[in-house]
Amino acid sequence: HRPKPSLSTLGDVNKQGETSKNSMTLDLNDISQCEGSSNNSSVVIPSEETVSTPVDEKSRLDVNAELNSSIEDLLEASMPTSDGTVTFKSEVAVLSPEWAENDDTYKDDVSHNQKCKEKMEAEEEEALAIAMAMSASQDALPIVPQLQVENGEDIIIIQQETPETLPGHTKAKHHYREDVEWLKGQQIGLGAFSSCYQAQDVGTGTLMAVKQVTYVRNTLSEQEEVVEALREEIRMMSHLNHPNIIRMLGATCEKSNYNLFIEWMAGGSVAHLLSKYGAFKESVIINYTEQLLRGLSYLHENQIIHRDVKGANLLIDSMGHRLRIADFGAAARLASKGTGAGEFQGQLLGTIAFMAPEVLRGQQYGRSCDVWSVGCVVIEMACAKPPWNAEKHSNHLALIFKIASATTAPSIPSHLSPGLRDVTLRCLELQPQDRPPSRELLKHPVFRTAW
Repeated sequence: HRPKPSLSTLGDVNKQGETSKNSMTLDLNDISQCEGSSNNSSVVIPSEETVSTPVDEKSRLDVNAELNSSIEDLLEASMPTSDGTVTFKSEVAVLSPEWAENDDTYKDDVSHNQKCKEKMEAEEEEALAIAMAMSASQDALPIVPQLQVENGEDIIIIQQETPETLPGHTKAKHHYREDVEWLKGQQIGLGAFSSCYQAQDVGTGTLMAVKQVTYVRNTLSEQEEVVEALREEIRMMSHLNHPNIIRMLGATCEKSNYNLFIEWMAGGSVAHLLSKYGAFKESVIINYTEQLLRGLSYLHENQIIHRDVKGANLLIDSMGHRLRIADFGAAARLASKGTGAGEFQGQLLGTIAFMAPEVLRGQQYGRSCDVWSVGCVVIEMACAKPPWNAEKHSNHLALIFKIASATTAPSIPSHLSPGLRDVTLRCLELQPQDRPPSRELLKHPVFRTAW
């Protein structure tokens, strides 16, 4: 055999003026001589008459596996080392600092990629702001004259025949009494100390919903605590103004009840519609989920967590298009604007099947507990029943234990598209710090068809 020229030899030949083409020519005559001179030669030139022998299937699989493995190794070697989390930011540019030594081109690329990333983030924020602004248009709230208060006055109007037990109420200039100035209709909700009814204002004909809460309790200290909580809920609602948050027309205190008059949503709750018509199609789920996230984003930016997000507290308008978050009985005002672990601990409020594991474990929680509930609502809308197969549990303690000790998220319906499934999984991260804020979730591609 002729010795195979090394790369350095080829380089020398090129330097001496011979072309690389000549140096790399393979002499077939030499190969045939080699074949004739030694029967042990491994070089074989197949002819047209050569009969091919089938390759053993096992060896073929081994070769393919080895090839695939080597390709995967190459791909892994070319990927940047990271924690594996894919975000919108990480998809903009991949930077490898080890290339940066004395490389101006690399530095220019870094600068260019950074500008691209900043530009993309700015475009996302601008697009989100436009989408939020476009959705902010809503009909004016009906005016009920007897429920109007002047600036600086307490929103709660105490009726003249009701004894004023706490300072701060506004005394009614005009009567607004049940069965006289307003009429109570059918019951649409029932709680331990409250009931919700359809109502009509006699003077204007305005249809409303009224939440009646009795503040009378067994002890004076308990009653004072309840009154303060109710007043906080009413004050909180009076300052909220967003198309995806229920609006309050006014509030009165009459005899032993507080009456919260809120706008009428003729479509009823999401839970009611699910029981009546069955599970929603995906396009409806995406529409309602986006509106829910917009409402939560507004609440969270105003330092409010809802703590009871579920289908029964999401109301739909008469056309089935507009969703509004309702029932702020469990809502609480945050102590700061931070999005850390949270400022509340050990308060088991809301419906168990929709509650985040950290809440049920009595740990600290914050805004992210509402984000968890969004994932549960998506499952509810897709299956027409709450997550965790809650209806099959015989008692609350068993369900609490199941969720609090869970190592995986509740099962997500297999028929959901990858995009909506991804949103749901992001909401249902077991660790609160891993759940994206509601505003970040709104940037998900599944919601960006209208941008």
